[in-house]
This record gives sequence, C-alpha cells and structure tokens, in this order.
Amino acid sequence: MKKVDIRECARVGRASVRRLGDQEEWRSICGTRRDLANASEEPAAFHYMRISDSRKHYHERTTEYYFVVEGVGEMELDEETVPIREGDLIVVPPGTRHTSRPTAEAELHILIVAIPPFSPSDPDHHFV
Repeated sequence: MKKVDIRECARVGRASVRRLGDQEEWRSICGTRRDLANASEEPAAFHYMRISDSRKHYHERTTEYYFVVEGVGEMELDEETVPIREGDLIVVPPGTRHTSRPTAEAELHILIVAIPPFSPSDPDHHFV
C-alpha cells in the first residue's frame, strides 16, 4: 500500500479543507484512488475510487462503507452479487469477502470510508 501525503487547501486551527482534485491519484487494489483522510492523522480513512479491475479481498479489522457517488455496477459480498447504483451505501463488515465493478460503459465512482483506517505499514487487506 502506498503512503500518500494529503494536501490541504486551507487550515483554520485544527480544522482543514481538502479538495479532491488536489490529491494524488494512484492505482490501488480496487481501482484508481485519491485519499482525502488517512490513518496517520484521522480516526477514519476516506478514499475516492474510480473502480476498475478490483481484486476480491477482505479485511480482518476494518469496516468499509462504500457510497456510490456516480455510476452503476455490482458488488460481490461473500458469494452473492448485488446491483449497486448512485446513492447506495454498502456496509462491508470485517471478514466479508468483497469486490465491485461497473456494469455499464460509464465509470463507477465510490467514496469509501474505512474504520478503523489501515496504514501502509498495516494494510489489513487479504486477497481471496
């Protein structure tokens, strides 16, 4: 897992503003990713993903919340596949084997919130 520096466009005391377009985009196990909050500074991680070539995996400790921002697709949860679309929230508890993919020619954009967050030194993902 890559260590990425989060870029802030404003800071007021301990509060900050982070713009999605200012963040470095990089390839992760689920697609192209930009981090908005990570384990080094926050109690939760926020990742904006453009899903492509996602690999089925699970987490031992982390719950992931997938919010579909744009597009339509499907999500494999253990052995079942469910359709997903813009506005859906998928809750993936620890131990659930999962992957997602777009089902149309359009991209599938997902905001993932991970609690507790994993870090480059302890990625907490295991491939199936």
